[in-house]
Amino acid sequence: MTRNPGHDLLTVPDADNAARQGFVLALKQHLQSWRPQTRALYEREIKSGKNETAAQIRDGLYRNETYQAICCIRRIAQQMMWECIRSPIERNTGTLSEKYQYYASRKNRVGTLTLNPDVEIPESLSRVDVHLQPGGYLRNETDRDILAGALYEAGGALYSQGQNIGTRESKAGVVMRYIDRRYPGFSPGRILDIGCSAGASSVPYAEACPHAEVHGIDVSAGMLRYAHARAEAMGAAVHFHQMNAVDMVFPDGSFDLVVSHNTMHEMADDTRQKMFAECRRLLRPGGICIHQDVPLRFDRLDRFLQAEYSYDQWFNAEPHWLEYACCDFEEMMLLAGFEREHIGVETLKQSDGSFSWYAVTGSNPA
Repeated sequence: MTRNPGHDLLTVPDADNAARQGFVLALKQHLQSWRPQTRALYEREIKSGKNETAAQIRDGLYRNETYQAICCIRRIAQQMMWECIRSPIERNTGTLSEKYQYYASRKNRVGTLTLNPDVEIPESLSRVDVHLQPGGYLRNETDRDILAGALYEAGGALYSQGQNIGTRESKAGVVMRYIDRRYPGFSPGRILDIGCSAGASSVPYAEACPHAEVHGIDVSAGMLRYAHARAEAMGAAVHFHQMNAVDMVFPDGSFDLVVSHNTMHEMADDTRQKMFAECRRLLRPGGICIHQDVPLRFDRLDRFLQAEYSYDQWFNAEPHWLEYACCDFEEMMLLAGFEREHIGVETLKQSDGSFSWYAVTGSNPA
């Protein structure tokens, strides 16, 4: 199950922008090798004592001119990534709007799109452009605007390669392989993808489980328009809804499988807690929820890495990064109503790349 499948909504960059993207990819991959040198810099020039806290180490790093330069280069590389992605997509705005209109209005649609202009938008998404994405996740200038989704998918494809994440297995593919191993014979009839963004994780469930009814929710209208048109272009039956994860308008016991992919780290602690409670409410007897996200746990890192991995909160517009890194998943799932013996936190490794994710799981016993 490919991570970055082709479809009609993708914008193909011209030769100049393709070359720029290749350069940015090489630069971001090179920057991944800098962390050992950064630790050596800390030990050589910054360290002031044996018992420094992570906050003290972070403050020392940020006062160092060499580390300041490293942070600037990282941020510039991220901005360069978005610039070489944004340019061809924004030039293609008219065509993308026409394609959205075509797929959203044709008679043989297999999925649906339901937008709600009154949905509650998290304050943090309104005030920052997460990951520095131009216009942010909520970009929505017209009733045909799908640029938020187009930018998100193209940016995610390039960013993942810069992180040395494989290209053959999607995040949803990793989770489905885990389900086959952990819950053999499990066959969900209704599936919910929370924080579905551009729909790249929703579609694989529809393709792998053609008998299932698949739903995806997000707060961004621009993301959802793109996700709907993308799914229709791929012939995948997905029902997209503009909803907030803390107040999902589905009846109790509506789903056999509830998933999220790289969504938890975009949420404040109280939002994540309410989302877990909603998942418990929505699960049918025998149902499973699986929340997959980046493997960032400060209790598993030394104090230097805690300080160094804080970079994304301050320079990559990740307002809840540190909350996510320090949260207690098991305790939150208990508070949401799951029983301890039905809660799990596991590491899922990608089959074709060097990356891994955490899977926070909870089940509702039959």
